[in-house]
Amino acid sequence: MRYIKTLFTILAFSLFIISCDKIDEPYTKKNNGGGDTNNVVRKVLLEDYTGHKCVNCPAAAIIAHDLKDYYKERLIIMSVHAGYFAMPSSSGDYSYDFRTPVGNELDQYFGISNIGNPNGMVNRKKISGSQVINPNNWGTAIGDIIDLPPDASISIENTFNNTSRKLSIDVETELLNQISGNYSLCVYILEDSIVAAQKNNDPNVGDTPDILDYVHRHVLRGSVNDTWGESIGTETAAKNYSYTLNAEWDADNCYILAFIYNDDSKEIIQAEEKKIVE
Repeated sequence: MRYIKTLFTILAFSLFIISCDKIDEPYTKKNNGGGDTNNVVRKVLLEDYTGHKCVNCPAAAIIAHDLKDYYKERLIIMSVHAGYFAMPSSSGDYSYDFRTPVGNELDQYFGISNIGNPNGMVNRKKISGSQVINPNNWGTAIGDIIDLPPDASISIENTFNNTSRKLSIDVETELLNQISGNYSLCVYILEDSIVAAQKNNDPNVGDTPDILDYVHRHVLRGSVNDTWGESIGTETAAKNYSYTLNAEWDADNCYILAFIYNDDSKEIIQAEEKKIVE
């Protein structure tokens, strides 16, 4: 399976992205922000809005995963299947429905698939007046913020009963600086390594026109506390959630994603993820 490339071998595509258009060029590296992972560091959420019928989305996924390889645990990826290219067929290889109510709501609110896929957001931060960023600019957007001092910390503890599939989630948050505005906490569930068909038009990425054994990564499965989460205090908060994991999901590949965002701007100030089963 050739869906992963190294950072230095991504092809430079010729057309600017419009609806499912090709990707221009590789992202720009800054520095990996290494450092002591025992200390609180800023973690960045990259939201990749995609669809299994989007022929250029596999190339965008390569950019996302090369960035993940570079920034390691400081970059968190969430793949959101929404919009026209995520619509399932009535039967056949593309009958699986990756869409979720929360993903659909986010897509409609931010207008991402109306602009085109692949596209995404980096901490939902506006760049040149828009939160929607094409894959060529993901690396630059991440590099601009990932080394900033953290404004908040998040810790997650999961307890999972494999028999009942009951999941208990403890999330503790702390605002580290005196920052203005009101903030909310979202808790989502992601599943990694789902094997299913994906459209593709680049033989350097994989089989064309279909990669039947494509590995879908970091897929949004749903929200634990609704699309927009819940308000948290100005200093510390401790939340507990109960959730029954869908029987079709592989618990060994599922993660809890938690992030804090500004209620007004929607910009994310901190993110964290943790496997359900470790």
